[in-house]
Amino acid sequence: MKQFHKTGNLFKYSLTFSALATCISVATAAPITLVNQGFETGDLTGWSTVGTVVAAGQTNVTTNNGTNYLISPNDTTMAFLDSLGASISDIESFFGLSSGTFVTAVGPVFSESGGEGGGDGGEGGDGEPMAMAVIDFEEEIDDISEMVDINLTNGSAISQSFMGLAGDTVSMSWNYAARDYIPFTDPAFSILIAPDGTAMVDVLASTTGPGLVTGSDGISGVFTFAEQLTQTGEYTLGFAVTNSGDQILNATLFIDDGAGECNPSCNELGSPENPLLPEEDDTPGSFDFSFIVTEPATPIFIDPIIAIGYDYIVSSGPNIASVILPNIGDGEYDIFGWDGADFTTFLGDAFAGIAFDFGSLGVDQFRVLGIETAAMLDPLDNTAFVTGLTFVSAGAIAMSQIPVTFDTDSVVNNVSAPNIVSLVGIGFLSLMYIRRRRNLVMH
Repeated sequence: MKQFHKTGNLFKYSLTFSALATCISVATAAPITLVNQGFETGDLTGWSTVGTVVAAGQTNVTTNNGTNYLISPNDTTMAFLDSLGASISDIESFFGLSSGTFVTAVGPVFSESGGEGGGDGGEGGDGEPMAMAVIDFEEEIDDISEMVDINLTNGSAISQSFMGLAGDTVSMSWNYAARDYIPFTDPAFSILIAPDGTAMVDVLASTTGPGLVTGSDGISGVFTFAEQLTQTGEYTLGFAVTNSGDQILNATLFIDDGAGECNPSCNELGSPENPLLPEEDDTPGSFDFSFIVTEPATPIFIDPIIAIGYDYIVSSGPNIASVILPNIGDGEYDIFGWDGADFTTFLGDAFAGIAFDFGSLGVDQFRVLGIETAAMLDPLDNTAFVTGLTFVSAGAIAMSQIPVTFDTDSVVNNVSAPNIVSLVGIGFLSLMYIRRRRNLVMH
């Protein structure tokens, strides 16, 4: 499904765990550990809630069309939010947000059908569910016949306050499942309120967009919300799931400290939990990948050989716009740029799960260092290091990823000859995910 794009800076493409922001170098930066982050006490200790929120084990979600999703936690327990719950005004008051904050975060939704349906199961003129517009940002606004106002009715939310330092990172895994169908948007949100009262409200997923678009009766799959803190003080992190246009066929949102599972599998190829793996071939010491970039800012995750670092080099195709690195060791990395002779230009510190942005022009090569030798990662294990890359534009990619390795029986500075991981550009259609951000000041 193509998505509506409005000129300006209101929309940007990314995965929900990856706000495309330049990482800040802070020596004391660390991942935040929340109270009962994985809900393994078996309850919601440490968290505040409004609406219908429970600590749950493996849970079945059955949608309007009879699809059944079996959602499993990372360990034994997760938080389960059902949009049958409190009023939207109660949820906004729960977070201390101004009235209309969530509607503003969703923005306009467009319909091609030329008429609004009433209640759940609104229909177009042919008796079928009303379809949402499927237009590209290059297309003209005149192609849209009607804008439909979003009417958020009720929902549920969870939150926890914590102390953080500028440069720290906070993260949670999430999975959204829609019981309803288009045109009922039923969005889910992340909320991060900074010490100065600024609230960052993002749409995680919905049936129609913004956020990750599931379509009718769809599921997002497991993704990670992650943000690097920009201030020191007390923050509030929260999540909410809502109904729109009715109060039935409730949407669901699952929150956990790590990726759980769903059956049938709900993570499409190229997602963080189901990355592209190397093709089977007879090339010694080489892992080969084939894919096409269609949505340049949507990360495509690959899983190559790993060592103590990598060189990423684009030989043809668009530049790399950002990189998302996994949580190995302390989850902190050093990024170096090419100076014309070697990778000596320090670009900044990167943190696991947080996209490191190379700017609007991107780069054609960079080096990642900082993987601890104590991690003892097997260079032959092709499932050990999942890396996400976005690009400045669409196109076929040919690039190499060269692991930096060393022999543990020799001195640390004795770097062995690198192994080349080549990527050529055919064959993969990436997920589309639109993330819309609002920075709002609470009243």
